[in-house]
Formats: sequence, C-alpha cells, structure tokens
Amino acid sequence: MRYGWALAAGMAMMLATTNSQQAEFRGFWVDGFNQGFHTPEQVDLLLQRVRAAKLNAVIVQMRKRGDAHYASLLEPSATQQQAGFDALAYLIEKAHHETPRVEVHVWVNSHPIWPGGGWPSDPKHILNRYPEIQTEDYDGKRITEVGYGGDWGHPLYHEWFTKVVLDIVRRYDIDGIHFDYIRYTGERWGYNPVSIERFNRRYGRTGKPDPADPLWKQWRRDQVTAVVRKIYAQATALKPRLKVSAALITWGDGPQNTDDWVNRSAYRAVFQDWQGWLKEGILDMAIPMVYYNEANPRHAEFYRRWATFLKDHQHGRIGVVGIGNYLNSIENTLQQIEFARAPSPSGNRVYGVNFFSYAATTGVGTEEGARLYQEPFYAALGDYFKEWVPTPPMPWKLAPTAGHLMGTVLNAADLTPVEGATVEIYQAGSLVRTLTADGNGFFAAVHLPAGVCSLIVRADGLPAQQLSSVWVTAGMGVNLPILLGDTEAVAVRRLESLANLPDGTPVLIAGKVVVQNWLSPDLSLIVRDALSNETVEIQVAVPALPLLQGDRVAAKGIVRTRADGTRVIENAVAQWLGAI
Repeated sequence: MRYGWALAAGMAMMLATTNSQQAEFRGFWVDGFNQGFHTPEQVDLLLQRVRAAKLNAVIVQMRKRGDAHYASLLEPSATQQQAGFDALAYLIEKAHHETPRVEVHVWVNSHPIWPGGGWPSDPKHILNRYPEIQTEDYDGKRITEVGYGGDWGHPLYHEWFTKVVLDIVRRYDIDGIHFDYIRYTGERWGYNPVSIERFNRRYGRTGKPDPADPLWKQWRRDQVTAVVRKIYAQATALKPRLKVSAALITWGDGPQNTDDWVNRSAYRAVFQDWQGWLKEGILDMAIPMVYYNEANPRHAEFYRRWATFLKDHQHGRIGVVGIGNYLNSIENTLQQIEFARAPSPSGNRVYGVNFFSYAATTGVGTEEGARLYQEPFYAALGDYFKEWVPTPPMPWKLAPTAGHLMGTVLNAADLTPVEGATVEIYQAGSLVRTLTADGNGFFAAVHLPAGVCSLIVRADGLPAQQLSSVWVTAGMGVNLPILLGDTEAVAVRRLESLANLPDGTPVLIAGKVVVQNWLSPDLSLIVRDALSNETVEIQVAVPALPLLQGDRVAAKGIVRTRADGTRVIENAVAQWLGAI
C-alpha cells in the first residue's frame, strides 16, 4: 500500500499541468446511501476533504427514491437522515461561507421512486398519493432494474417531479440542479396506460405499440426531453444563473462519428437525447458517466472515445467528464484525469472532471470491490491539482442576450390542458419557433432572442388565438396562461373587480399567485394578483396537486359573498401554471 501511494503522489506531481490556474469544474458525486451529509459532522468532513482535494463543487444526492435529505414540502424525509437536520441548508452555509467557496449542486434521482422490495409506509410518498404514475414494461411488470419508477409519459408524474425540483430551486441558495436517471431503463419500458392512450390519440393508433416501433421510441424520447425543457425554462427564470446539469449514459463504446450518436444506448435504448439537449440549450453542463476501468485495455479505449466525443460535441455548452474512480486505482484515476483535460485531436477541450464517487474512492480489482473514504485518494487529487480554481463561467448566463418564453394552454371551458396545441412564435414578422404543448399544456422556447414577439396558438376543435406585443427580456422568463375556446365565465383580470359581480357569477382567473402553501384539499387556497396585494380564497372542489407559495395558478368557480362581506370562489377547479 505504501508503494502504491508513493507512486500515486509521484504521478500527481509529474502530471500536473501548467494551466492549473484556468477555471474548470472539479467535483464529487456525493450519494445519499453512504455517509456524506446525514449529520453536521459528516458535512464538515466532506467539505474538509473536498477542499484538501482542491475541488470546487459537490453534487449531493438530495432525492434518492421519492425521499428527501432536505426540508421538503412535498416528499417524506430520507430514513438515513439525522432527525430534524436539514442537510442542504447546513451544507450550503458551510460550502458558500467558508474559504475557498464550494459550489453546491443538488442531485435528484428522476425516474426511480422506490426500491423493488416492499412498499413505502409514509402516506406522503408519491406511490401512496398517486400509484397510477408508475412505469410498466411491455408485459405489464412494474419493478425495473432500479425498483419502481415514474413514467415520463404520465402528465401527473411530469408535473409532480417538476414541482419537487422547483421547490428546491426556490427555497435554497443552490448553484445548480443535477438530474440522474433522467431517462427510461430500457427499450421495453414506458408502457404506462396513460402514456399509451396519449400516444394512440395523437397518432390515430390503437393497441400496444411494439418496443422497437420508431414512432413509439421517439414518443418516449420526447416525454423525457419535455420534462428537462420544462424544468430548465422555469428554474432558470427563477434563478437566471442556476446551472442545470445531468449524469448521462455512455454504455459501451463511444460514437465513431457525429452521425453514430443515434446508435448509442442513451439515444436508442433509454431515450435520453443529451446531445439534443445541449443543442437546444436546455442543459448547461453535460456530465457523461464515463465509468471504465483503465486496467482493461478495451474499456480504457471506450473511456477515451467517449471523452473525445464529448470534447468535440459540447454545442456551445460545458462538457465535464464523469470519472469512475470507484473502478480504478489512484494511479489509473490520475491517468484518466490527464486524458480528460488534454485537447482532442481537433483541439477541443472539456471544462472539467467530476468523480464517482466521494465515498467509493478506489477500486483495485478485489472481491470486496471499491474501497471507501481513502484519505490517500483525496490527498492525491490535491497534489495533482495543486490549488483551487473557480468553476468555468457560462457566458449565456453572465451576459445573456436571450430569454425564455413559456406558457400553458388550457381549454377555457373547463381548464383542462390542451395537449398537442401548436404554438408559433414570430419576431419581426418571421416565424422563429414552432412548439407543441406537452401533456400538461406546457410549452417553452428557451434562449429566444430578446425583443418583441407575437404568438399564434392553434388546437383541433378550438378557435385559434393570437397574442401580440409579448416582450422577451434577456436573462429572464415570461410565462403566459393561454385560454382557448369559449366559456360562460367572466374573465377577471384584477381581483378587486370581484366586488362588482353578483353572487352566483361563474368567474375565471389566470396567472394569480399562491399566497401560502396549499398541501391538502382540506385547506383554503389563497391567491393574489401578481402586481397587487388583493387576495381571494378559492374553495377547490376537484382535487389538484399541492400548490406552493409563489406558484401561479388558473382557477374557475362561482363567486359567493360570506356573512362578513368577503368574497370567495366556490366549487372551483384549479390548474398549476408554473413557478413564475
């Protein structure tokens, strides 16, 4: 062991590069299953090791299987967590306000929601709230290789997961949000009955599509992309400098060329089009999990091909190589770092490295597998990097020239989402984007050049609607509620005008702001105008997802006057419009 450590230290000194002062991302994935942040003492030790290794970021797993290592308003607390301890709040305080500063990126497991054995006992867990959102395979099985999972083709899970993420973004001073398992688990998965029904309705099909059907594969790919787009648009509108990243699939050999991307497992088998996400700009930082054992010549070549592909295919965003140190000796991890930081034959570089994992520091081919918390590993990284550097800047956030235009298309008659509505966006008289509303009626055009836009919204069976003079501001987001069709209700723009309406009048309000958390139908929903403090109570008759303070909503119901003279909207339906 002494010899191995001496060799690692020698290699660290030999491999240290002359451009160590340049900004780059250097981080650990810190999982929630092992020790890392379950107590204050674990957090203190984590940051001590991160700073000793001269790293500048941690990606911490705050959601594992529909649970929370932070003070979630929506999901139950993780069982490993010290009772009453908000790991995320404590970690942010220590990481941001001690020297040097360490970025905190929140890692959320996206698809897995419970292990395969047993069933959650907490009524707050999503499987107990909404068991219908589970994914299934072609044969109707529900336990995937990672346990029970949510299906991206079910609009309810789409919306639930979005709300979970935006709750974190809104309440915590995080530097980034990081998706893991933002995909399906294989070609035979994604057969939730609601998703199949939506697919058949969209394309005039019947029955159960074949797993290899190209249109069905693209449908599932589109469902995953839609949730990434929805979260990116809203999260970065809430916090424009927030960095959105993901742990990405690199199974098998890397692409031989650009066109070969569609043959790789990420795109073909699990419907994770991360190259498309970079091109669209709904991912700021791609961190492919290039986990290969350097001691295996074939796998070492896989590692090099994927790292080279990333260097040459970042599409104006930031690529970071995810290194599987848990598979490698310290010496071999250092070799992989050096290859990751070197330019490709085309002269392109990535912007850093991230290590899996903080806990499983090395793997040396023994039967017991990875070695945990080896201090020589953290020291070797510190000797290699020599000094702390900042993370790389993102020009599209520091000096933006574009903003996000998003919205939700609803049927004015009953506030149901208008799935499949077509949204055309024009600037200076030219069509610049054509979008399709998702299963919740949501659409988003990200990184739209700043300026004045007009929109035309069309849907089968409903009259088209045109909106003009919509301003898009650089670095910000605008969210539009769009109501199609006729309704007997009076559209109320300012809540103070409710006083002028007789009792029993049907009313419709849109874009109002939730004043306090509405976590149970037993509670009253209080909303206010976006630009005033005028409020109204809404008694929701149709169950809806929990609504959080600051959310935007649309509602339709009947105006009544109470004995004390205050107005209330009764027998209402409510629809979530987003977090901004």
